[in-house]
Amino acid sequence: MTPSHYYIYYPVRIGMETDLARTLYNAQAEIDEATGVAGRFLRKADDPWTWMEIYENVTDVAAFDAALEQAVERHGLTRFLDDDGRRHTERFVPCA
Repeated sequence: MTPSHYYIYYPVRIGMETDLARTLYNAQAEIDEATGVAGRFLRKADDPWTWMEIYENVTDVAAFDAALEQAVERHGLTRFLDDDGRRHTERFVPCA
């Protein structure tokens, strides 16, 4: 099966960066435990309030999607989104 790579980006509420980082660390540890996929997160270089989660080499998309959704809900990740913001998920696969 061809692995998928997830890139999830979103606007963060100003002043919530420290709490978000701690929450993401815990959520990603939970996702890793459930799926074996270790995530990481970054912030945009010229816009520190745009963050991105990266999950690479996902081989079981359905199981990963379920674990991700559960972690987002369980850890309340949407509370960190800027007003009217949303999580944008892009999934890529290797070429040819």
